[in-house]
Amino acid sequence: MPVTVRPSSRTAESWENRRDQSETKYTHATSADQLLSCTVTNDGESSCSPDLGGTREGKPRPGRRPLIQSSFASLNRANSTTFATKNGFVHTSIEAYNEHHHLVLRPEDVWFAILTQLSVYVNANADNLQHRLVTPPSSTTAPAPGQKEALHIDVPLAGLDHGLLAYQMAKLLSTRLQDPSLLDFILPTFSTTTKADQTVASVILLGTMQKYFTYSWGTRCGIPSVTLLGEADDWDEMAARCADRLGAGDFGAAPARWYYRLLGPVLAGFVETFRDPDGRAARQFWKGIVDRHTPDGSGRVTYSGWITAFCYWDERGRCLHDNTGGGGGGQQQQLVEVELSRGEIPMGFIKVPVTLVDDGVAIPTEMVAGSVGMRVRRGRWDGYDTLQPESGWFMYHV
Repeated sequence: MPVTVRPSSRTAESWENRRDQSETKYTHATSADQLLSCTVTNDGESSCSPDLGGTREGKPRPGRRPLIQSSFASLNRANSTTFATKNGFVHTSIEAYNEHHHLVLRPEDVWFAILTQLSVYVNANADNLQHRLVTPPSSTTAPAPGQKEALHIDVPLAGLDHGLLAYQMAKLLSTRLQDPSLLDFILPTFSTTTKADQTVASVILLGTMQKYFTYSWGTRCGIPSVTLLGEADDWDEMAARCADRLGAGDFGAAPARWYYRLLGPVLAGFVETFRDPDGRAARQFWKGIVDRHTPDGSGRVTYSGWITAFCYWDERGRCLHDNTGGGGGGQQQQLVEVELSRGEIPMGFIKVPVTLVDDGVAIPTEMVAGSVGMRVRRGRWDGYDTLQPESGWFMYHV
């Protein structure tokens, strides 16, 4: 059952009574189109203007990223408490810390943060990792030199569940990997996992391998308190997955350093929280999630704390942390932090090209999946005072 740790004696603040309404940096998304536009087009920290693909009324700008399908079909003005951000997990944690809101986390929120960071590293080091990850194609399926291997699923487009097709494509992709069980490593199977979560993880896997493959389907002739949801076994399993793959060096030395210097100690904190949520160790761990630094009370604001473990690489795969020290498998875990500005926080989602084929006509699209928003939730007594990261996926025309 879920556990709640109380790292601070502060009373939760209501979202409606934020200290400075001008500091509300995130756009209220009242449709799937607007959430997509504000997440992909900018960093989600300012209102979407028509020039950025959406309007303040939540209407998509005509001609901009026509949405095909998403996991946010029910999002509308009447029920939406979702705000767009390019990294739902990290930004939600920072907002909960800064504005004294309760924080609710699912295992999937943390897992997708790990996977998207690993994905940008793999893409930035695709040549060096290819022999570790991908099985050489047979002589009959080998692409031309310099070309990617094409993976295709033949299926009618009418009434298609593109989320399900992404999962099926991930299964097909796994047959071309050196270790097909990598699919099992990627896909969440926690007690809180939904069908949409399985799609998110599938798209992240496709994006992780996009330097080696192209994908198509169609027809060829397409924080006052922190509540951890789930069960203790979910968080134990996540820590074990990372130890078995990242700590063991399956993805190379750099992800092993990430694990031993940062990720491993943080995951141990999640496990300890579930073991003893009222204990001193758990409270101290969550007090260290975020520290805000403002030099002399003004100037460039930076953030440190263990939340930066999920900001190890930027979107180009460049390490944001000091690479000195740390090490590979077998070394003692030691949490090493860094200070990052809000603008340096990497995106928490992955984009991957997918080609739909309608009677032989190629239709270029993209899929986006990951942590794309922040949901404001009603607390037990004090109105909307609780934040939770929002994960999901989109497919749109390009």
